[in-house]
Amino acid sequence: MSQADETLKELVSQVMPPDDAESGSDETIPTSTKKDAHLFGTFHGVFRPTILTILGVMMYLREGWVVGNAGLFGAVLVILACYVITGTTALSISSITTNIRMGSGGVFSIISQSLGLEVGGSVGIPLFLAQGLSAALYMQGIIETWLVLFPDHPRWAVLLGVFAVSVATSSASAKLAFRTQIVVMFGAIFALGSMAFGLSKFPISPNPILWGNFEDTSFWGLFAVFFPAATGIMVGSSMSGSLQNPRRNIPVGTMAAWSLSLFIYLGLALWYALLGAPETLRDTSQIFAVSHAYWGPAVLVGIMASCFSATLSSLVVAPRVLQALSSHRIIPFHQIFEKKRRGEPVNASLFTGALVLVVLALGDLNSIARVLTMFFLVIYFMINLVLFIEHRLKMISFRPHFAIQTWIPVTGAISAFTAILIINAFTGLLAIAFILGIYFYLDRKQLQTPWETVHSGIFAGIANWAAKKVITTNKPSVKRSWKPDLLIPIERSTQLEGSYRIVRALTYSQGSVQLAGFPDTKAEKERKELEQIVQEFRRDNLYTTFADVENQDFIRGMRTCVSVLQGSFFKPNTLFTSIDGRTEEELQALLDMAHEYHMGVLLLGFHPESRLGLERTVNLWVRDQSPNWHLGLKLANLDYSVLMSYQLACNWGAKIRILTVVNSEENEQMAREFLTNLVEYARLPPDVEITVFRGTFQAFLPQAPRADLNIFGLTEKVDKAVLEQRVIDTHGSCLFVLDSGNESALA
Repeated sequence: MSQADETLKELVSQVMPPDDAESGSDETIPTSTKKDAHLFGTFHGVFRPTILTILGVMMYLREGWVVGNAGLFGAVLVILACYVITGTTALSISSITTNIRMGSGGVFSIISQSLGLEVGGSVGIPLFLAQGLSAALYMQGIIETWLVLFPDHPRWAVLLGVFAVSVATSSASAKLAFRTQIVVMFGAIFALGSMAFGLSKFPISPNPILWGNFEDTSFWGLFAVFFPAATGIMVGSSMSGSLQNPRRNIPVGTMAAWSLSLFIYLGLALWYALLGAPETLRDTSQIFAVSHAYWGPAVLVGIMASCFSATLSSLVVAPRVLQALSSHRIIPFHQIFEKKRRGEPVNASLFTGALVLVVLALGDLNSIARVLTMFFLVIYFMINLVLFIEHRLKMISFRPHFAIQTWIPVTGAISAFTAILIINAFTGLLAIAFILGIYFYLDRKQLQTPWETVHSGIFAGIANWAAKKVITTNKPSVKRSWKPDLLIPIERSTQLEGSYRIVRALTYSQGSVQLAGFPDTKAEKERKELEQIVQEFRRDNLYTTFADVENQDFIRGMRTCVSVLQGSFFKPNTLFTSIDGRTEEELQALLDMAHEYHMGVLLLGFHPESRLGLERTVNLWVRDQSPNWHLGLKLANLDYSVLMSYQLACNWGAKIRILTVVNSEENEQMAREFLTNLVEYARLPPDVEITVFRGTFQAFLPQAPRADLNIFGLTEKVDKAVLEQRVIDTHGSCLFVLDSGNESALA
């Protein structure tokens, strides 16, 4: 269905990315909370456009027809069936959009950022067709209303007239659709009010039909026609770039609009049942809502205003969806549809107009609605499937602010898929085959996805045949599917036993542990004790392996081990060891080795008395970056530390405290703003405590709040004495972290 009218301007900017946009760049994220006067809040940016999209033509022209066929209870079941699918999908969209940075194309962007352009394109094409069909649906609403008022006018003339006026208006003024939003809102309120007061003007049936005879079509036939009435829930996600707080505005506004519209549709079902006889309601040659309203012209105004403004929106948005697909070379002849004239997608608009005209000539309101239902069911099925996959993968990058239970996308996906098969199994399977065909076609094209996805992570999580797919997948980086895979050198089982709890907390649930055993571990007693610890890791559902290193020299043995493991499927990405028992030369050699093989480093300094304490608090130390406190997509040796803090917060239930030290009041304010935005964009728990101290680092360190574990950044030059002093000064264990460059706390 068409997007709500006020979203038009935002959709135009989001469907087509800026010409100078560079994929994967480390652009700066604004470090201040958005308070631009042009940004919308929950009501204006999400709720109003969403509710006005949902309360459209079907409410006036087909809900009475549904009641006439199904009766009151049957109509309620039809409405509830529609709203179960759209409600679960609305929750899924809300959750996904609070975990990503929304890009171009709305739903196309959501799915592409999660599963890649191949899947995004296979859904984006049906999305374009749905937008085009929406324009045709709304034009049919205008035509049907016009012919009721003027039955002597030739249908073909009315059709061409409505088409010509709509196309000419949308081409001449793209801003007109979103300017009509206020008119549409008052028109809808006026129409609903007039219908409600009709109860005082017309006789009420004492015995309304509770269950109908379904004379015109079956229950699922009614569902297929009426389902577009419940769509429109994707408006909020398309408005993310123009919202003050998208992570709050989208879930609250979308679900509020969904709830209110459900209440209105159920109330109108009762209204139709109380005022109309079944045979009267089934007669679509008359508009029952007009004839039984307190003042009929008010309903006519509501129908015309809603249909015309929504038509304009669809005719403007659909070509831009087509152009967004073309910009990523997803469709054939993309060079033609990429062309613009004065910023407008002229060729895409002409193609969309031709598609709409063909649909108008071949179909009536009911037939267009049935086809549109199939497209939307497929799109909603894919959205719920995307969220289900994200849930099942349990990637550390999946940290939505609006989290929902797994059963919600499962219910949405199963409901949508079931409806597809029941409405028309052949058409449904054909639609799914169409989408799969697009996917396999795009997969063979080896498209370059300009953003991070969990595509590789999906293949990594399934059967052995997928291993080859993951290794050969042509993706720019693995930030979205990154997880901590530790390589730990050990000489004695007691080393691993002492580090067991911290290693588990850092890697559970999707990370892995690979142990490199040096000569002492070959003793029978050591081997048995080590195997017991490995089994404990595996019982905790951690992927854990162990291998002997046939080299007496520690550094040479580690170099051999790292070199060999780089060719494995689950290759380690982090070297982990304790600073106790390691010489400064060994630690430096490990850092140099990690740099050479693009691995991260975790060095653990245990406090001799407190060890890990109560495992309740974590101090994350951020170095002074004055005066350049700018939050970019790539943090300076901070991404790994942030991710490990999040892991400990999840696995320990620990509270995170972020600390930094600056030298001036001006830098103090900038640092606090930086850390506040870091918590927001990294999607850390809301109870994170921020401490900014003005003075010197050495002066603050001994008096800083105690923590069970302190996390510090690690320089590329090791000074073991300094690391040991950190443990003494903080009175607690310390984890020293060096990024590899593959992690991203903001992915």
